[in-house]
Amino acid sequence: MTFDLREPPRRRSRLAGLALAFAWFSVLVALYAFALLRLRLVEPFAAFAAFASGLGIAVIAILLGAVALVVVWTTGLRGGVRAAAAIAISLAVLAGPAYVAGRGFRAPVLNDVATDLADPPAFTRAGRDRTPGDLPVPGAIAPDQAERLRAAYADLQPLKLAQPPDEVSNLVIALVEERGWRTLGPTAYPRGGPPLGRVEAVARTPVLGFEDDVVIRVREDGTGSRVDMRSASRLGSGDFGANADRIRSFLADLKAAAGGG
Repeated sequence: MTFDLREPPRRRSRLAGLALAFAWFSVLVALYAFALLRLRLVEPFAAFAAFASGLGIAVIAILLGAVALVVVWTTGLRGGVRAAAAIAISLAVLAGPAYVAGRGFRAPVLNDVATDLADPPAFTRAGRDRTPGDLPVPGAIAPDQAERLRAAYADLQPLKLAQPPDEVSNLVIALVEERGWRTLGPTAYPRGGPPLGRVEAVARTPVLGFEDDVVIRVREDGTGSRVDMRSASRLGSGDFGANADRIRSFLADLKAAAGGG
């Protein structure tokens, strides 16, 4: 008579498998919503709802994974690796939105930023380019909004350069094209004349591809030029600081291109 002294194989934790399935499903839902937003296949709010669903599924996967780890630890079932993987995958799904949300809590709720608050550059072509789901084209900056902008972005000031307006306008156009922004309307007079002292364009955010309106104005300032810039979101009441960052980056590159001002 022979005896099989081997221990019977441990059963797998169904809860760990369920947590892992939820985690991968949250990835699929988040990627699907990302594609909808990036390609503008549906209205943004519908895509945001899908994205929020993906994040909710990720949270459920984390809870299931945590419970599965406790069950595996106390009962000896297999599934610890899958439960841990479910938590790790779900945390990866939540990491990006959590970072953006954290930044949003620190940023002021503003979606229209300019270097000249008393006489901001005007959007004259954006209205024809915006869709029905977009916000109205911003006009003059109200006094209360101007105070909030001064408090939040005191560093945003007009850029003064030694070069004449025509030369600075050419540098502006070159930087707009280099960034891949979509210009609205002409940037030069007919028949190869000098460039206009004003460029209006549409910039897209790097990840989700949201469209924001940008206008750069170049005016004569003594023997040189003064450059003012305005950037406004088409969606949402807050921009997480994106418009101010865009102005800072563009004017810094323009100053460098002009030889330091």
